[in-house]
Amino acid sequence: MIGLVRTELARYRSRRVITLLLVLAALLAAVVAFQSAWETRPPSKAEIATAQAQAEVAADRSDIQTDIDRCLADPGSYLGTGATAQECRNALSAAPTSYLPRSPLDLRGTLKGNGIGLALLIIVLLIIAASTFAGADWDSGSIRNQTLFEPRRSRLWAAKATAVTLASGVAALVTLGGFWLTLYLVAASRGVDHSSAVVGDVSWHLLRAVILAMAAGLGAFSLTMLFRNSVATLALLFAYSIGGEILTSLLPFDDTGRWSLGNNVLGWLQTQLEYFDPNSPCSRLGTCAGPDHLSHGVTGLYLLVLVVLAAASSWATFRRRDL
Repeated sequence: MIGLVRTELARYRSRRVITLLLVLAALLAAVVAFQSAWETRPPSKAEIATAQAQAEVAADRSDIQTDIDRCLADPGSYLGTGATAQECRNALSAAPTSYLPRSPLDLRGTLKGNGIGLALLIIVLLIIAASTFAGADWDSGSIRNQTLFEPRRSRLWAAKATAVTLASGVAALVTLGGFWLTLYLVAASRGVDHSSAVVGDVSWHLLRAVILAMAAGLGAFSLTMLFRNSVATLALLFAYSIGGEILTSLLPFDDTGRWSLGNNVLGWLQTQLEYFDPNSPCSRLGTCAGPDHLSHGVTGLYLLVLVVLAAASSWATFRRRDL
């Protein structure tokens, strides 16, 4: 079995299209890392001086000074119960940092923005790679020759599935891990401190993204082995991701947002997903106390069921259908 997996890994690496997709994933990670670092670069001396001058001009405005005086007279009515005079000055005074052209690098902010987007793009590329890997065997007819060397179809299917899953996980770990390591080193070089909680959130996000990439690769491979055509697989996934979103929003049932593929994927990748379900009773009445939440356990189970159904159907069909 190990020998079969090694052979399939070698075949995976030898595909030129897959190599191009993996190179594209690495380039995307590098570009997004550079963009994130550039857009959060420290301000220059001229920008700091300009911000200081703008803050001094704003501090002389009569309306701002009036607001500060009123807040100092009664901090609780302005900023809430328990507010202090110092909080009034901090909240209403014109600080030079408010006029700087850029915010400093924040890993938590990157996780909510570029980090999630990059993970989705790389997973999409790995889905295409997995589908291409399986579809090429059917298009060329080499799958028949492979069954001559390994007549036990279950072992052949399992070896291919294992190779695709491992390759997808390694590719996601290298690209996404390199992205986050680069930003962490950039933050450290700039003296930007991040708490252990932020580093923990990024680490768990990276682990969940790698797991999702492995599951997505396995699912795409399974569907392609089932349909025997990579175009059919990609078309189905596109239709399910887009059409499913439209369908869940139109169904005449309550709380259909939790069955949305998009919500479950984002809920798995994000630290905590908050969303408003348009079909919930409180949304229609405008009485929602707050957004709904999707836990990682719920989203993970949803995605796991989809992958298991695809893999089981593919495996059972491959064992029995004529090649």
